[in-house]
Amino acid sequence: MNLKTLTIGHIRLISLYWSRYAVRSGSGLVYLLIALIFGLTVAHILIMPVEQLIARQERETGQMDPQAVRNTIINIGKPIIQWVLGQKSMKEIIQQGQTRQPPLTSDSNDSPMTVQVQKSDAGLDPWTSFLLEKRPALLSAIFLLLVFGMPFVISFLAYNQVSGDIQSHGLRYLLLRTERSNIYFGRFLGTVIFSTAVMAIIVVTIVFYLGMKTRIYPALALAGWAAHGFLALAILMVPYIAVCSLISASVDSPFLSLILAKVTIAGVLLFGILGGLAWKPAKYLMYALPWGWQNHLLHPAPAHWLGATVACLVYTAVFLMLGYYRFERRDL
Repeated sequence: MNLKTLTIGHIRLISLYWSRYAVRSGSGLVYLLIALIFGLTVAHILIMPVEQLIARQERETGQMDPQAVRNTIINIGKPIIQWVLGQKSMKEIIQQGQTRQPPLTSDSNDSPMTVQVQKSDAGLDPWTSFLLEKRPALLSAIFLLLVFGMPFVISFLAYNQVSGDIQSHGLRYLLLRTERSNIYFGRFLGTVIFSTAVMAIIVVTIVFYLGMKTRIYPALALAGWAAHGFLALAILMVPYIAVCSLISASVDSPFLSLILAKVTIAGVLLFGILGGLAWKPAKYLMYALPWGWQNHLLHPAPAHWLGATVACLVYTAVFLMLGYYRFERRDL
């Protein structure tokens, strides 16, 4: 493995070309379409009930009370987010879901809903309190779903970094002008650039719609939390792209590379969850990929999200070097 052949100029040129090529290629267009549909669908599913709540409130009272809407979102979303973060079991969520919902509006400051929310939030763990109360709760829920779902989507973009050219032997002509290391790392970087741009489009679209349509959160609060969520999603995608780089450098077929990427990403999560039900230590299988760390990218404590960021970078370095080791030694 010879990293001395790395040339910054070649990597920059290859990465910029590859990020532009991804827009025109079939895999890039498919990823763009799937990512947009998934991201905007998640946002629509969560925002639509809030819009209906606002419409009903305006119909009944003649005006919209942002605080009442936010309290309702917190009251409904609290058990769900606690389950996602591992703070509450599904049985407890079902039991809480059977309780009667509070009224939507009240004229006094000590409304029944406000009192109930304050009582139910007593003793709330700091992570849940941060996501629901200190940050826009609706945007927090959207980010949690995107953090969970986007790793399944990223393989549609990253699966064919080099496997297609290995199959057609097209890389032999490119190797007359540059080294293998520049091709491998340049295409990885180009994939990261394109993925980051798509994440930016999704987050900006969701936040713009949420701010203009619902108007229940201050613009600065939305913008600040959107920036944090975008960085979390952008960082999270990098190790999964590196996994696809390893797989793409190891097989000759783009289709096989896609299937293996899907099986690897989903299989680690599935075995970790199902295995943990039968044998608790099996849940640590999720740490073979960033599944066990990624929610901490949205944690309030700097030590947690910095640790999750470092973990993602370590995963990236390990998978990239394994992929490069394979790519450097195989017949092209």
